[in-house]
Amino acid sequence: MRVLVITSRFPWPSYTGDRLRAPIWISALARSGEVALVAPRGTVPEGLPRFRFFTAQRSLRRLALGTLRLLRDGLPLQCLMAAPYDWREAIDRAGREAGPFDVSVVILSRMHPWVEDSLQGRTVLDAVDSLRRSAAERAKAAGPLMRWLWRVEERRMARLERAASLRYGKVVVVSEDEREEFGEAVAVPIGIATRPLADGERDGAPRAYDFGFWGRFPYFANADAAAWLLDEIWPAIRALQPSATLIMGGADAPRTLRNAACHRGVTLVSPVDDIGVFARGIRVALMPLRFGSGQSNKTLEAAEAGCAIVGTPLAFRGLAPLAGHARIESSTDGFARAAVDLLRDDDLRARQVEQLREVVAAEYARAVTLDRLAAIAGATTEVR
Repeated sequence: MRVLVITSRFPWPSYTGDRLRAPIWISALARSGEVALVAPRGTVPEGLPRFRFFTAQRSLRRLALGTLRLLRDGLPLQCLMAAPYDWREAIDRAGREAGPFDVSVVILSRMHPWVEDSLQGRTVLDAVDSLRRSAAERAKAAGPLMRWLWRVEERRMARLERAASLRYGKVVVVSEDEREEFGEAVAVPIGIATRPLADGERDGAPRAYDFGFWGRFPYFANADAAAWLLDEIWPAIRALQPSATLIMGGADAPRTLRNAACHRGVTLVSPVDDIGVFARGIRVALMPLRFGSGQSNKTLEAAEAGCAIVGTPLAFRGLAPLAGHARIESSTDGFARAAVDLLRDDDLRARQVEQLREVVAAEYARAVTLDRLAAIAGATTEVR
């Protein structure tokens, strides 16, 4: 089986949902077939399953044509992120050199307008999460003017997602919560590679930091969570436990966040080379997320790494089986008390860690995700 995977952003480093999903598709399909990836330019890391990479070249002409089409058809502004690339040329080149393709996998709905006429064979849209829902979340977090713009974007993305869902044999999302946006979509979690905890790590005792939070900091939901944590939750924790330590990590931390962390006695690491190693240095993961859509990958990472977890309800979006084994809080004071309770009670923390890791192994092991995606690629219908 020959498979074409198309994604709007170069997948490495894999620190967003769509960047994570592309390598997962490659791993799932390269086991029994030949995979070609079409994406913007980048350097492919070593040690990956074998696949062929075809670069989509940037083109000012494509950007101009894409902008005109966006205005003519009322496409979402997010579609401009993929407009500057010559997707047709890259797909045609991949077809000549590595095709013809039995299956075409398109990642993210905003790619659809630029590739819909170039797909071959059976078709899969991996929407990851609903970009309409993402726009709605951004509207909640925005000021009056930007809120209006995001509401317009939400309506346009809803139209695009409805239209795109009719053009693919299968639509895949990461969470059951997102399925209703696409009709007959199949929910397949991103999943996570699991590995044993080191000796003595099960109760978190040897870990260097009491508390931790991580994420790509420029993303609006992570920026809001980091600000709430530093400005309100952390002072409340320190009032209850003055000796407590906190580490924050992730990509692209702005200077303002670095300064705020330093001022409050918080260790900040940006970038983080290996989230699994980073999280294994933390006893209790704090996930004060008030916005977001899809699956909360950082919460899954925390559970796999043997952290106890305090999070808001939104921190467990797409991860309902984990929520029953964590502390769910929505207020500053409740968050601080729950965090300190877990820090002080070694037995409680150890029980939570064990339960969370059992759920991860049963529900979210990466091997299960690979098997499910491979099955989906082999069971789609022809392009319409």
